[in-house]
Amino acid sequence: MAESKRLERLKAMRSLLKSEMEKSETFSLVLNKTGSKIEEINHKLSSLEADLKVERWKASPFSDHIRHTIAPISAVLRVFATVQELERSLVSSDGVLGYVSDVKRLGEAMKLLSSSCVLALNWLEDTIEYLTEKGMPEDHPCGLRFKTSIELLRELQMTESRAYLKGGILYTALKNLETEFKRILQEKPVFSEDNLRKLQAIIKRLHAHTRLTSCVPVYIKVRTKVIQKRFEISYLEKTITEADNVHDIEGDIDQWRLHMEIAVKEIYEFESKLCYDVFEDIGEDVPLRCFGEIASNSVILQLLRFGSRISKCKREPPKLIKLLDCFSTMDNFRIEFNRLFRGEQCSEIRRVTRELISNLVKGVSEIFWELPCQVELQRPNCPPLDGGVPKLVSVVTEYCNKLLGNNNKPILSKVLEIDLGWKNAKYQEELLTGHIYNILREIALNLDAWSSSNKETALSCIFMMNNHSHFCGLRETYLGEMMGESWLNAHEQYRDYYAALYVKESWGHLLSLLTNKAQTTSSSSSSSSESSPVKGKRARESIKRTLQAFCKGFDEIYTKQSNWVVEDDKLVWKICQAMVKTVVPRYKSYLQSYIKLLVEEDPTSDSKHLYYTPKGLEMKLKTMFQKKEETEKRDKDSHFVNKVMDLEITQNSRSTLEAI
Repeated sequence: MAESKRLERLKAMRSLLKSEMEKSETFSLVLNKTGSKIEEINHKLSSLEADLKVERWKASPFSDHIRHTIAPISAVLRVFATVQELERSLVSSDGVLGYVSDVKRLGEAMKLLSSSCVLALNWLEDTIEYLTEKGMPEDHPCGLRFKTSIELLRELQMTESRAYLKGGILYTALKNLETEFKRILQEKPVFSEDNLRKLQAIIKRLHAHTRLTSCVPVYIKVRTKVIQKRFEISYLEKTITEADNVHDIEGDIDQWRLHMEIAVKEIYEFESKLCYDVFEDIGEDVPLRCFGEIASNSVILQLLRFGSRISKCKREPPKLIKLLDCFSTMDNFRIEFNRLFRGEQCSEIRRVTRELISNLVKGVSEIFWELPCQVELQRPNCPPLDGGVPKLVSVVTEYCNKLLGNNNKPILSKVLEIDLGWKNAKYQEELLTGHIYNILREIALNLDAWSSSNKETALSCIFMMNNHSHFCGLRETYLGEMMGESWLNAHEQYRDYYAALYVKESWGHLLSLLTNKAQTTSSSSSSSSESSPVKGKRARESIKRTLQAFCKGFDEIYTKQSNWVVEDDKLVWKICQAMVKTVVPRYKSYLQSYIKLLVEEDPTSDSKHLYYTPKGLEMKLKTMFQKKEETEKRDKDSHFVNKVMDLEITQNSRSTLEAI
């Protein structure tokens, strides 16, 4: 593939060289013909000059007029000789800069030749007119020679205009410069200093000969293709509707932000500078117009229109963050953007940019002002069955933290200020913070409604405790700093209140089974055990049923609440400690009375009905609200302790009593 391309390029170069050689041969023939004709004119003029000198004595009264006429003609001959020399130099010129220099000198020489011919013609015509007035006959040899000289000078005067005609030497030279200009442009996207100097020299020379009209379009076309090749990206043609989720195009948005940054700060900045460098010698209008055409015909308009389409996707809170990112990107290079795209040719770019900014501002404002309503709409939903923090609460608080962060808050404030300014209203920062307060107020109302919907009081307590704990965790965050220390302290108090209420509601009824009747029953049974063995048996059965009811109730509570969650590890530890301090001492006290009665009434009795030792019960309580892996490990430890304690009770009830 590469070989075939290389062969095609060689063939193209051969054809180009062949055509240039043919042009050179044609040009050489023209030069030869022109040279012979000029030599003939030169010969005739020299003959004329000699004849004038011979006739000088014959026209002595008119010698001053004739002498003044000879000087301009001699000047014409000298300039013409210079033109011939420069033509030969141009044909053999080597290097672009040398060629440009020769073209410049040749053009100046031809201009000088034309002006010299005009001056000589004026002198000759004045001299003929003077001699005629003095009575010189029309067929006088001197007058005839002057008239012949006038014809020759007029012929020479046409040299410059003929040089610019098709096939003329300057026409061909300027065409060669245009070809070289295009070749340098297409050689490499980034120009070396040497190539830049060549381009500047060519542009300056073409401008001097009013030939820029063909070069500027070439420059625009080549540089536009360079930019388009740099941005061959597919997402620019993607259609975005209100049904599209912002998460589905998140990657495209991030790419768009990067490409906009690169386009403005690197590519178009470079192209603008290059335009002014290449066209620096011909005023500001051309490079400004040139850059405007390049920008309008390349990728910037597609990028801006895609940015506008982003605002059309589904209206939801995550979209607000992305719109803020897009606005931030545009705001970051606002100064550079306004400086670059200021020309008349960039009017469409500026219009589309205004449309983009308008869409971003409206999109952000609409979503932001609707946030409390969006939170309120979630109120009919059910709370989590495990008593955990609803996803809405965690998402909204994290969302508010993002909005109040150092990256987003200044941008959000600026957007709201612009939006209110368009509505002839004044922006104050209290509007932003006050609206965040409104969002949190709606969350609080949702929590109250969800808590009331829980039929089980203990679960409602866990639910409120978790949510107040979540708000306590906002300390040292942007949202926590905005709400203040008193707000955080209030949530800590509510958290502790609901934690204590949970312990009371969960275990209060169960602990009511364990009364001090065990001790009384034990004492009365001891005093009358010999006379009333039936009473002792009934007491033991009653205590046994109480323990069985307690253990059954404990297992039911434990099983039911094993699916509940306490999301803060420190709070888990505090809750477990509170349950241990509340339940275990009461259970241990009751159990001590029970074991004493067993020892007194039935020393041989085993403890199969004793499901939990105090230590086992404590370990069981400490597994509440733990992760599954930790719970299974602690259950094994608890069973092991229960077995050991049962063995001790069977072997030695009194030592077991002391151990308990």
